Order: sequence, then structure tokens, then C-alpha cells
Amino acid sequence: MNRMNILVSSTRQWNPGDEFIRKGVERLLRSILGSRHNWLLWNRNPDLFIDRWTDCRMRTDFLTNSLRDPGLDIVDLVVFAGTPEWLGQPVEQIYRRLLTAPNIPVLILGAGSGSSLPQLAPHELEVLNRDNVFITTRSSDLAECLNRQLATPKAISLPCPAFYCAPESDSGPEQSRVGVIVQNSSVVNQSIGEDFVQSLIMALRDAQGEIDLDIVSLYTDEHNRFSRLGLKHPCVYSYEPDHLLEELAGYSTIISTRLHGALAGLSAGVPSILLAEENNFRLRSTQKLFGDLLPIVTPREAFRVAAGTTLQDARQQSKVIRSFRSSAFGDLKRRVEAFLSEALPAR
Repeated sequence: MNRMNILVSSTRQWNPGDEFIRKGVERLLRSILGSRHNWLLWNRNPDLFIDRWTDCRMRTDFLTNSLRDPGLDIVDLVVFAGTPEWLGQPVEQIYRRLLTAPNIPVLILGAGSGSSLPQLAPHELEVLNRDNVFITTRSSDLAECLNRQLATPKAISLPCPAFYCAPESDSGPEQSRVGVIVQNSSVVNQSIGEDFVQSLIMALRDAQGEIDLDIVSLYTDEHNRFSRLGLKHPCVYSYEPDHLLEELAGYSTIISTRLHGALAGLSAGVPSILLAEENNFRLRSTQKLFGDLLPIVTPREAFRVAAGTTLQDARQQSKVIRSFRSSAFGDLKRRVEAFLSEALPAR
């Protein structure tokens, strides 16, 4: 196969969850297409928008190492790597270019949404109705919503690709240590309520001297705040997602307020527990596809479970997680491989 130019819509240095999704998507495509291809980024970092949340169209005057103009004349494959921004203003330029490039295949892998399910715009609908578009969603609600709008239903709900972001492991946890992935209440589009933050801080204080744990931050504001609390637990942070994946792989249990922090943990074969506010539709709808592998509980219950989980328990749970990952990855790979064998011209 000749070297291809693959355009990936994702973010860098904004939401670590987006980077975990992208890494899972890349792992999938490399397993199908091989590694010798060119990866082009359409970076949906809000700092690159004209006016962040008011006008989410992309500026053209930035200097980051990503595309300013999604010229598709050199592109062989377009990939929307998850998250709710797989449609709308941040990617409108890509869709409008696709209107005049009907032969370019499109993969939408792990599409998400908020509680307000999307109504497709005419230019989006025209593209998505093509035979050379493949869609997976990370919630059944979104798949049903899209299929009601498409001429021929094609969206299928499958586990979020972040589940495949870490290298596949053949072994379970090697030490009894808990990683607690935290959040703050102040970061736009990355926050949880302050009452929920305080309940988490209280649980962390109560765990001092009782549970060997690290406080893990995926975002710098969180690391700053939790580092200044004076707790006895070590604080872990890195701007680089690969560093974070290495850290997460070393725990026996992960407790997380962040959906994709928990999914990254599961990807590494680590039993993971979610903490979620009742109104967090995005998190709860995605969690459903993982069932008992990704329970949602209160902070108090999560710490109780973590304290009572032996290393042997964690290793046994890890086997189940790794088996589910292998099966789910194989299913997704077969579907995408079959699609690409038809959609990509012979090379």
C-alpha cells in the first residue's frame, strides 16, 4: 500500500481525553493500514477558534503544527476521532470541502454528544449519507438519533476508542496502589461542581494513612490546586499523554471523575471506578457500553471498594478487562477493515 495522507480531527494540549481517543484511533488504523503513513492534524483546541465558545470557526493566523486550511486535494482518508465536536462549527470547513470531494472515505469513530442530541445540518447530512462514510458512536442514544436522520441507518454504538489508547498488556497489576484522577471546578468545559470537588477532597483526606494512593491530574489547573492542599498523597501530572498512560498502567485500581481517565485505565488493564454527577449525560451514556467493567459510585463507596480490593482481586479483574478489550478491538477492527477494503481505492 502506498503512503497515504490521513487527516485526523482531534485536539492537542486541550483535553487529555481527546488525546486518549486519538491514540486509540491511531492504534486501530495502524493495525489495519500499517504504520508508514502521514498523519495530518485538524486541531480543535478552542484557543484556535475565532472566539472560543461564541464563534467556533477556526482562525487562519495561528502557527501551531496543524492544518489551517483543510485542503483535501492531497488527503486520502478523513478521520473524526471521537468527542462531541465531530460536527458543527469547529469542523464545518472539513465537511464543506468534502462536499466537493465525494471519493474521500470518512471514518467517524467514537462520536459523542451532550444531553441535547444533534440535529444534522444539510451539509453534514449530505456527507454522512454517502456510502463511503463509516460511523461508530460511544452511546446508543446518539446512534439511534443519527440513524433517524440518515437515509440508510449506518451508525453503530461501540465502546469509545479511548479503550484502546494504551499498549496491550499481557499481565495484570504488580503492586497495590490506587490512582485517583481528579478534576477542578474552574476550567471551562473541563470542570465538575465545587460541591463534588469538596466531597472528593474530603475522601482524599480521610484516606491519608489508610490507602496507598496518588492524586493524578490530567490538566495543569487541577495539578496546581491539589498540590497546594497539603495532603500526604503524591501528586502526579504530565502534559504528555504517553507519560500519563505509563503512570496509569502502574496502579491496581483507578478512581476517576474523568470518563476518559477511567477508560485509559481500563485500556491498560487496570480496574477503574467512575465518580459522576447525576446530570453528566456524556459520561453516563458512554459508560453504559462497559456495564459492570466501569461502575459509577459515590466517592465514599469508591474509596471503600479500593481499600478492600486485594492485589489478587485486581489481577483477576484485569484478566476480564483485557479479554473484553481484545474482543471489542477485534470486532471494531473487522468492521473498519471491511469498510476500508471497499472505500479506499486499490493502492
